[in-house]
Amino acid sequence: MKGKRIGIFLLVLVFVMSVAVTVVAGGEAEAKPKKVTVTVQMFSGPEFDAMAPTAKYWNENYAEKTGITVDAIALSRIGYFEKMQSQLLAGLDEPDIVHPFNMALGKLRPYLEPLNEYLENDEIMSGPDGEKYSIDMMLQVALETATIEGKIYAMPKDMSEVHMYYRKDLLSKPPDTWDEYVELAKKFTKSINPDSPTKYGTVMQGKYEKWTFCAALNNLWPYGYNILKPGTTEVDDYNPDIAKGFKVFEDLYKAGALYAGFENTEYPEVSAALESADVAMAMQWNANYYSLVNPEVSPKVYDKIAIAPPPGVRQADGSIKRAMYVQTICLALNKKSKKKEAAMKFLAWSSFGEGAELYAEAGGSSPIKAVWKAPDADMPYPKLAPWVEKYGRPLPFHEDMTELVMIGSSWVQKVGTGVATAEEAAKGMRQEMIDFLAAR
Repeated sequence: MKGKRIGIFLLVLVFVMSVAVTVVAGGEAEAKPKKVTVTVQMFSGPEFDAMAPTAKYWNENYAEKTGITVDAIALSRIGYFEKMQSQLLAGLDEPDIVHPFNMALGKLRPYLEPLNEYLENDEIMSGPDGEKYSIDMMLQVALETATIEGKIYAMPKDMSEVHMYYRKDLLSKPPDTWDEYVELAKKFTKSINPDSPTKYGTVMQGKYEKWTFCAALNNLWPYGYNILKPGTTEVDDYNPDIAKGFKVFEDLYKAGALYAGFENTEYPEVSAALESADVAMAMQWNANYYSLVNPEVSPKVYDKIAIAPPPGVRQADGSIKRAMYVQTICLALNKKSKKKEAAMKFLAWSSFGEGAELYAEAGGSSPIKAVWKAPDADMPYPKLAPWVEKYGRPLPFHEDMTELVMIGSSWVQKVGTGVATAEEAAKGMRQEMIDFLAAR
């Protein structure tokens, strides 16, 4: 009998120990999150160059803790958007995170996951170390670039805008209006004024590609131009004042004050012209600031470059109506991804928290207030932030916005090369957009 009791005791002990081991093992299993690899696909260039060290930092510091490893992949810029669109249309479940411009969101939104529910999830909107995030941490104008009918389709990762660069050693103050801009451009063009210290007064984008029209919106919008009727997908009514915006290019062309090669000028050419010290002013993207104030890259002008908001149009009360084109390069969730929550966990950290600041330190332009309003004299953002908030304006959303923008670019080029007058462009551009939408 005694031996039987001992046997029963041993069986119970073994059972209890096995349960304990199971509980402990289960606890350990619960403590170690399920491992998953999230793919972030971007096009090559400065944006990926800023993302690569950001993803590396996550992997080194948080992959084990969260179970999420980030695989950052760069594809060639050439043909990237076509390839990304093909991946989405084909219903592939990878990459988990893709890299569109906000201009293309109108066309891509059926294939992207709306982010609103994730942004309201406290678990998602917190960092690996417990820091809490809120969409209020991001500049409102940046969020607007990715919001369609109340739904947020992407996280603005890198914000770009076109503002004015000028030589502060030559101009005591930047021009307030486009009329003043044209007159100063003439003054600093040697063929017009032999005493000019610069060969040309200004350099502006004129190549037939979408960014030309985006930059030109800075001088079309203040004159009342709208691509679409507000709240619709229809081309806006004709406004004769739009010709005044095009006339900036016409007057500069006729005077010979535009930097040579306007029809082939885009970002690199504008940058090179500024670096050469051959121009007094330019309309250029914010991304160029760092290289222009770098003595190794721009030894001729690094200590002479200043920035200002775009010129505008003087109103009857004396105020200046300005506009600043704003776009974002976004990171969006593939709707077919099987790892949406893990992908969004990384996306929240890299968009709002520590990752956004790391991205900025690596050369990116994270549109969060902590970066754009940081009191750092070495960064242009604190100065740009109030201009962007006051004058910043994104494109309206339309499935064919990229094509409409290309139509606009063609007319900017025509005026800046003397092929069309400002009046012809104002009428011709609108009609071409109408005809394109009717035929699509």
